[in-house]
Amino acid sequence: MMRRTPVLLTLAALWLASMAWFGGRQAGCVRRHSAASAVAADREEWRGIYLQGRKIGYSSTFSRSLPDGGRAVSTRALMRLNLMQTVQEVLTTANYTLDRSYHLRDLDFRLTGAARLEIAGRVAGDALELSVTSNGQTTRQRIGLSGPVHLPDALDEMIAARSLKVGQTHRFSTFDPASMSIQQAFVNVAARETLEVSGVRVPVLRLETRFSGAAGTVWMDSAGRSVREQGPMGILLLAEPRETATALPDAAAGPDLLTSLAVPAQGAVPADPRAVGSMRVRLSGIALAGLDVGGGRQRITDPADMVVAVEAADTAAVALPDGVRRRYLAPTPLIQSDDREIRALSRKLTRGLAGDRDRARALADWVHDNLEKRMTVSLPSAVEVLASRRGDCNEHATLFAALARAAGIPATLCLGVVYMDGRFYYHAWNVVWCGEWVELDPTFGQFPADAARLRLVEGDLTDQLRLLPAFGKLEIEILEAR
Repeated sequence: MMRRTPVLLTLAALWLASMAWFGGRQAGCVRRHSAASAVAADREEWRGIYLQGRKIGYSSTFSRSLPDGGRAVSTRALMRLNLMQTVQEVLTTANYTLDRSYHLRDLDFRLTGAARLEIAGRVAGDALELSVTSNGQTTRQRIGLSGPVHLPDALDEMIAARSLKVGQTHRFSTFDPASMSIQQAFVNVAARETLEVSGVRVPVLRLETRFSGAAGTVWMDSAGRSVREQGPMGILLLAEPRETATALPDAAAGPDLLTSLAVPAQGAVPADPRAVGSMRVRLSGIALAGLDVGGGRQRITDPADMVVAVEAADTAAVALPDGVRRRYLAPTPLIQSDDREIRALSRKLTRGLAGDRDRARALADWVHDNLEKRMTVSLPSAVEVLASRRGDCNEHATLFAALARAAGIPATLCLGVVYMDGRFYYHAWNVVWCGEWVELDPTFGQFPADAARLRLVEGDLTDQLRLLPAFGKLEIEILEAR
């Protein structure tokens, strides 16, 4: 069983959220402090990727100019992540073209780990048209645009092409492949400093960046090249020669991510967390704005002190609003509730059961009993999970949501933390509407789920970036658990 691995939203969340940050640091175009950088020579750049002082991967960028002044860029990033002394390898590649102003024209993004995800897109007028492919099934999505859109990868070039003055803040609309959404990115020109590079002090500009709530720092030399880049959760990128960048340790690299990202519990820790029916906690280190902490079975009883009460019991409501019902029944690129095999399985498992509660329980029991409990680093879709029949909490929660929606039962994911062995681990479970809201955990086989957990975000796995501000900052004190 997977008793000790609620596995983080997983490192898919960590990985993709981190990729969204350091992807922007790898644009392979020439970095000048004037508009002359719009016409750049072909470039090849390599970066070593470090986590908490240990090397875990590398990235490469190849960029060439196009006849019309635009750019064609190819990036590749490989990371080896340590999960309980097991190495999980994730590879991302991206090919895209930009116009002479670094606005996105088209892209092809691929994530390969325990699962494979492909996103192809192109800008067509006032929309970004996407094709998302998982396990051979392609869905299409159209995102409206209010103006030009950039990739995080191109932001360095956007900044370097401008006249930089300390104190200025630049804002960009960017498309983030990790969440398949438009996100705002901010770059502040913070200070002029000197930094030691290969034993030599060089003048640099320090740029403070913010993307999806995560802060980062880039040190850029006088030629417009980033020489050091610090991201969330202790991620560090260093410009290195190819031979140095690609030299990775053979053994499991870096700290165990399950433990290093977990939140140490303080206060009245429960002896048996899976039997907890109610819990009160005090949060610190984060802001509640932008999160889904209140609502359902969670009540913010003291907003000033950030005290939250959680009940395992169902949460009654007068009625489910039509808009919420439609949203929690609709298929998405990762929750393919309209897939033929998912619909057929859902019908089979719920045949003869009248009430939504009994039908939801039957679906949750099947997911718990039929998925091999295995730690993965991926951004899984329901059709892929159904084919592989394995995974961690991400896979369990995603497949359950698809089966429930296929049965006409409104359902979505709860993304947050669950208490185990003295820590709160990042985790994913579900909530369904059965005449009242019921939270359940198909990974643990719980219906309803215990109260020794805290929902931070609702949605599918593309919403995991909203957790970024909590990573490494969230603190939890258990005031009461019974």
